[in-house]
Amino acid sequence: MLEDLATLPFLADRRVVVIREADAFVTTHREKLENYLRKPAPTGSLILECRSFLKTTRLYKTVDACGQIIECKKLVGRALVEFVITTAGARAKRIDPAAAARLIELVGQDSGTLEAEIEKLSLYAHDRPAITEADVAELVGQSREEKVFAALDAAAAGRLSEALHLWHQVLATDPETVFKVVGGAVFKVRQWLAAHRLLAQGSTVREIAPKVMMWGRERDLESLLRRLSPLLLRRLLAALGQLDTQAKLGLRSIETGIELMLVRLATAGS
Repeated sequence: MLEDLATLPFLADRRVVVIREADAFVTTHREKLENYLRKPAPTGSLILECRSFLKTTRLYKTVDACGQIIECKKLVGRALVEFVITTAGARAKRIDPAAAARLIELVGQDSGTLEAEIEKLSLYAHDRPAITEADVAELVGQSREEKVFAALDAAAAGRLSEALHLWHQVLATDPETVFKVVGGAVFKVRQWLAAHRLLAQGSTVREIAPKVMMWGRERDLESLLRRLSPLLLRRLLAALGQLDTQAKLGLRSIETGIELMLVRLATAGS
């Protein structure tokens, strides 16, 4: 590696050496890296991709003094919405928080995927200054995950017929759903539990809605929190864990287990 950095570049100004998943490499060669960084090659650039890089180490301080450290954190919640808004703004387009949240719900939280979708939406909007929710619905459409979440939302609102229709629709169009639906349901129930905790701590529904990705849906959230108690939601989490274990042992069907959960959600309090 050091020889590569010291070798003069050919038909370029610099020679770049990239080491991915470099944690073990850094641990093994820490002293050599520290010595190299005291006098780095003038025409070489070393890029280390690490899962963790402790600020208390001498190597971190050496890199910080002579190079550049870029920390990449996974964006969640409001920060992810702001990322969508900023990315659209860089393309001279406005997108309001509700449309940004809808896009996140449809395509997931991967920033690279979101950036690609924003590029597509910006081109679709053409000379219009804003990307609307209608644009998102028209161009992105409903993913498998979104349909599952929609089924859970409908059940949580007491609309059992709609919830079951959506669930059966997903099963009919994508058999792979059964391998991921438990994780999606757990994510959703944990969001609702988090909303209950924030409410108990004195936050208002308006303040809570953005934190659980329900921008512009304060009334839905308020109704949901009235219908679904924290105790019920904790029992649902336990039931989902049991369902996952039993399904892996071949003792139970994911399809019927999720259907039963939808019924429990829709009939809560009745």
